[in-house]
Amino acid sequence: MSSCRILLSVGFICNAVAACNDARSEREVQARSVVQVSDSAGITNIFLGRVAELTAPELEADPVFSTRELGIELFRVGDALLLGGGGLAVANTGESEVLILSVDGSLATRVGGQGEGPGEFREITTLLATEAGFLAYDSRLARLNEFSETGRFLTSSRLDPQSAIVSLRPLATDTAGHVLAILGEQRFFLPEGMKRDTTPLLSFTDLGAEPDTLGVLPAKEWSYGGIPGGGATRSEPAFGRDIVAYGFGDRALIGDTDVLSLSIYGADGRLTRRIRGTGGGWAVTTEEIEASRAERLARPGPDAPDWYLQFIENAPYRDTHPAFHSALLGPGEMVWIGLATRLGEETRRWLVVGTDGQPRGWLDLPAKASVLAMDADRFAILLRDANDEEEVRLYGYGPSRK
Repeated sequence: MSSCRILLSVGFICNAVAACNDARSEREVQARSVVQVSDSAGITNIFLGRVAELTAPELEADPVFSTRELGIELFRVGDALLLGGGGLAVANTGESEVLILSVDGSLATRVGGQGEGPGEFREITTLLATEAGFLAYDSRLARLNEFSETGRFLTSSRLDPQSAIVSLRPLATDTAGHVLAILGEQRFFLPEGMKRDTTPLLSFTDLGAEPDTLGVLPAKEWSYGGIPGGGATRSEPAFGRDIVAYGFGDRALIGDTDVLSLSIYGADGRLTRRIRGTGGGWAVTTEEIEASRAERLARPGPDAPDWYLQFIENAPYRDTHPAFHSALLGPGEMVWIGLATRLGEETRRWLVVGTDGQPRGWLDLPAKASVLAMDADRFAILLRDANDEEEVRLYGYGPSRK
């Protein structure tokens, strides 16, 4: 993998934001809750202050449709994309297909199917919007299949052959042929302890050639332990940190949940926007640690080996909550930021930051919901029930009418 063209340097970011001093005056507190937007050398800089204290209207979500209510079965949803014509594309990864749902949720068509022929898939992981429709990335074949919004197969492009042996995640693509991507799990193992994984930020200018490495990002945090007889295992530590990497069209949003700092790049690697603020970071309580361990011990089931249960019981954990939970990118560089929550809370607050960098409003969504996609007035979420059955819901949203 070439690193001859270094456009930026991304290292591990230490959360240097100190806890607010109780003696700070009310005027200073209010000043930090006012959003500041500035421009420097063509880069928009947005400072949100203390995010949870921002004054913004409550937004109202109106249900449009639910795949469960419509009787549409899903198996291992990998991604979703809101289409310009009002429909929704859902990567039904377990069935090697993309479902295209109409405005009312009815199934318009199924795209793909298991195979390696034109328009077929082995493992769909990412959907990306294009001017003609959308791209569906097949991680097993390292191939981008392009379809129209109606599901008609258009073209197929293979990435560098080495990409098929790693978990590549394309984030953004443009009309000049640039593709910005990261790798998934590097799978580094230690004898024991806790460590952040890393992932390179990659730029493809020629899909058939090796990409340039633009920098190295901190990725998912893991706790490691030994296996009797040799080897190692790992699990996500409670309250651990993770990378934020989400694409929309020709833009990609990248950050790290250790500190509320987000950057938006073009598909060519050019930095266009920075968003910073403070949030989360509270101390983890003894009750939260006990509840987290109990839940994690119950997850493997009754047949889990004793050594694995002991590993979970003794696994290290973070003593503070992340700065935030996740973030998504939408049209015009609008951003949704999901706040961190206390263990056991049923809802999560999402801040909608408009294209002008100012807060547009707040939304409260189920804490366990994954927001798959959003635009200026719609969003789609993924929910799983107690039997791990999946459901995608589409909502419209806007100012509250209360």
